[in-house]
Amino acid sequence: MSKPFLILPVEHQVRELDARLLIACAAAQRGYRSLIGWKGLIDAKLGRFPPSVYLAKTMTKENLRVLRIKRRLGHQVVAWDEEAVVHYPRQIYYARRIGPESVKLIDHFVAWGEDNLSLFEGHPNLKGRPIHVLGNPRADLLRPELREFHMDRVHAISEKYGKYILINTNFGSVNGHSDRLNLFRKGDSESGEWIRGRSAIGMPTEYAQGLFNHRRQVFKAFQTLVKQAAEAFPDRVVIVRPHPSENHDFWQRWCSEYENVEVTADGSVIPWLLAAGCVVHNSCTTAVEAYLLGRKVLSFIPLRDERYEFELPNKLGDRVNTVEEAIDNMAEPGNGIACTDSVKHELISRYISSLEGEFATQKIIDIVDQCIDAKMSPPSPINRLSGIARAECRALNKTTQRFFRVARYDPRFMRQRFPTISTEAVKAKVDRLTRLIGGDRSVGVLQRSVDLFETYAA
Repeated sequence: MSKPFLILPVEHQVRELDARLLIACAAAQRGYRSLIGWKGLIDAKLGRFPPSVYLAKTMTKENLRVLRIKRRLGHQVVAWDEEAVVHYPRQIYYARRIGPESVKLIDHFVAWGEDNLSLFEGHPNLKGRPIHVLGNPRADLLRPELREFHMDRVHAISEKYGKYILINTNFGSVNGHSDRLNLFRKGDSESGEWIRGRSAIGMPTEYAQGLFNHRRQVFKAFQTLVKQAAEAFPDRVVIVRPHPSENHDFWQRWCSEYENVEVTADGSVIPWLLAAGCVVHNSCTTAVEAYLLGRKVLSFIPLRDERYEFELPNKLGDRVNTVEEAIDNMAEPGNGIACTDSVKHELISRYISSLEGEFATQKIIDIVDQCIDAKMSPPSPINRLSGIARAECRALNKTTQRFFRVARYDPRFMRQRFPTISTEAVKAKVDRLTRLIGGDRSVGVLQRSVDLFETYAA
């Protein structure tokens, strides 16, 4: 009996694609075929895939409709929350990231670490559910055993820029790709009223307003920091890397007068971290990645308010509070020495498991095996036909919304998050990953359509 497909959706390509390909390569060694591509396209085509195992990256209220469709189609669901490492306070996290009805339609939950487990177990709808503390494939790609995967890109970046200063921005809530993605946006009325945006979902109004004011002030401080760093180090390049959800055009305009500043969100952040002499951030997941890679990390905290700061990333960096202090600390490039701080190591180990030993990727595929062995039975013909009809209606509705320009996200934003990638580029990644995990079987790549690929043991 052939194994079902694994369905591996990707929303932010630069953040998630390599990790999904790692799963696909490891799964191919066990005889699985995988479908990998842009999440919007995969969900639109759900009714055209045979009963499969869907590895979901979110479990919000907005996922409820598509989860019900998956159930009717006979898909099993293994899910984790991509945003669970750096998260808001518990009740806000629940309101934003945990759909009370959505989680009832998930077969297995994967937690990044003990902190994530505590979050899951604290939610009333997750009590007694199968939760596995496994880590995450994104963290696997940071481990020494797999860093070679990034080295060709690291060498190319280093050759071009030298030991640059990398400033990661994280202002999608106040500098969103479009105004309605921010915490608040200006209304159309003459009163100048501010209206809640998508980033305020699940937040009490008072908290959202406080966070909005806080992030705007930090955003302004980062603008000052970029320009002063460019002036302080005219012989070094300053790379500004905006968050995938940000308005990148703003940073292009802001930095245009400086020849030694480049704004880019090209490719995975990991090679950029590995090649950097210094990494600067505020409440950003890239600090977690940079720390695990042994980079010099500066947590720039120009405005202190623990209500709106994220504990993990800010504690992993050396804290600097002023632009002048930040620039003083940028003067000497980091040496890339492996993490040795026992307090920080203990902290990060609470948030991310499988930093040593067996990869989280292999443990996740073990859960997929359990899912299949336990209840991978075909749906009834009526449920399957109903699921196909609902999937196609949902896809038609999404297409109509895009045509009339009333969709949640515009096509430009989608392309910013998932740039077009060639089969050759995907195949090159797959070949390197297969070699690094010691795969006995080569892995083939077939392009099913634009933004959708199939992998299999060749």
